[in-house]
Amino acid sequence: MGVNASSDLRARRDAQGITQADLAARVGISRQALGAIEAGRSVPAVDVALRIGRVLGASVEALFGRDDPRLAVSSVGAGDFPGGRVSLAHVRGHWAAHPLGDDGLRLASDAIVDVDAPGHVWFTRPEAAARVNVAVAGCAPAIGILADRLNAQTGPGRFVWLAQSSGRALASLATGRVHVAGVHLVDDASGEANVADVRRAACPFPVSLVTLARWDAGLIVPEGNPRAIRGVDDLLRRGLRVVVRESEAGAQRLLERCLRQADLPLHLPDVAVLRAGGHLEVARLIHAGVADVGIATRDAAVALGLGFVPLAVERFDLVFETSFRDDRRLVRLLDELATGGLRADLTSLGYDVGQSGAHVANLAA
Repeated sequence: MGVNASSDLRARRDAQGITQADLAARVGISRQALGAIEAGRSVPAVDVALRIGRVLGASVEALFGRDDPRLAVSSVGAGDFPGGRVSLAHVRGHWAAHPLGDDGLRLASDAIVDVDAPGHVWFTRPEAAARVNVAVAGCAPAIGILADRLNAQTGPGRFVWLAQSSGRALASLATGRVHVAGVHLVDDASGEANVADVRRAACPFPVSLVTLARWDAGLIVPEGNPRAIRGVDDLLRRGLRVVVRESEAGAQRLLERCLRQADLPLHLPDVAVLRAGGHLEVARLIHAGVADVGIATRDAAVALGLGFVPLAVERFDLVFETSFRDDRRLVRLLDELATGGLRADLTSLGYDVGQSGAHVANLAA
């Protein structure tokens, strides 16, 4: 970030009647540090520059010149990114930004959204470091375990799990926002796992499907199952607090399919319905006593020591552009699926890893 605009920073502060000590306090730095920035002896960090700009009502670009580490990205707006922290993915020749919400507190950001310039972010790590990211979207916590194992090893790529429903993950892949989408979607008409939905996603490039694992999907209940819930029929009990998923989630599709098969209404009229954004969020709501039952997968129940009522066994596949198969980063990811350590880890959470790494299909654009 340039220092050629320090006199303008001082002039703007003086024009607004703000003392150096007051501005430093409002920004959260020492007066000496601000003095060094105004004198051109120090370059402010991105977060400090953003805070100075907000206090003075000026863009960082206006205050500190045009050599700032700013980047234009796809589908980014300040309103979409609470706190402004994002992970970046360089996919098919362009950059995409993804918000780091509550779960993202465990991750360092790649950039911060520029609230003064929609569609732009400021790097918080070197561009070259962000460029090697592999963005894997999907709802399976197994993706996070896989990413953590890969990132702890030496090799190409930094792997980032983006917790998204199967439908959202497929849409992100089709629009060039992620490298890999994880899906568990059973076609209602044919009973086919994933392939039919990937075809309907109409990716503008050939894609391949490889199995991550199989898992049990069903109803999560508190430890000991105090409400004695045995199946979807029990969801009609008056006063029950039920957690459901968003409409594009594979778990929600399973719930609706089971309700139809039991000739039950899709909308539960006599229960309090809560909506969660992922399997772990369903489990957390039940663990906290906020809900009595929710639709999710066994791994989420195991992780929090909750009860589980299985409804179906589903296959979770990883979908990626076929040409990406030769990328050394993806080769690392797929090779990891065969390792004993990962398989033991996933098995302990209730996953069936017998088909992990198996090729499912190649689909044309």
